[in-house]
Amino acid sequence: MNHYSSELSIVVRAKPDRVFQALTDWSLRAQWRKGIVPQWDGEPQAHVGQKVTFRVQGGPFPYEFSFRVTGVEAPHILYFEYEGGPLKGRAALEVRSQEDGTKATLHWMKVEPVGLLPRLLFSLGWGMKAHRARTLETLQLLKGYLESQPDPSR
Repeated sequence: MNHYSSELSIVVRAKPDRVFQALTDWSLRAQWRKGIVPQWDGEPQAHVGQKVTFRVQGGPFPYEFSFRVTGVEAPHILYFEYEGGPLKGRAALEVRSQEDGTKATLHWMKVEPVGLLPRLLFSLGWGMKAHRARTLETLQLLKGYLESQPDPSR
């Protein structure tokens, strides 16, 4: 079975705690990440053991994916494992302060497609292309949202 790794980042002019909250508070994320409808167990803030499902709307093939939160080191990293389909494997969201803002990175550490159609799409290169496009879109929406909102701590 083929496993895939990927890493995409963006720098946001916002404090790390605001970036982390926007990425890991599912009710807040539903406000700025159009095209994806999240559902979660328990409180909206990510916590270990929580199952989260994103319904991805739009595009030629609407789909959904689920993951379980396996670790939270706020405000820097969220570890999770995809379960079910169309993916399984480990990933993480990382948030780190740097001189020009906060760098937000999605790490696909070891992910594999599950099911005939996802395996076919990934083997043809379309799965990874779609993943990178959706991830980049999410990171750009995150940047636009946070940079257009006043920082409430100021």
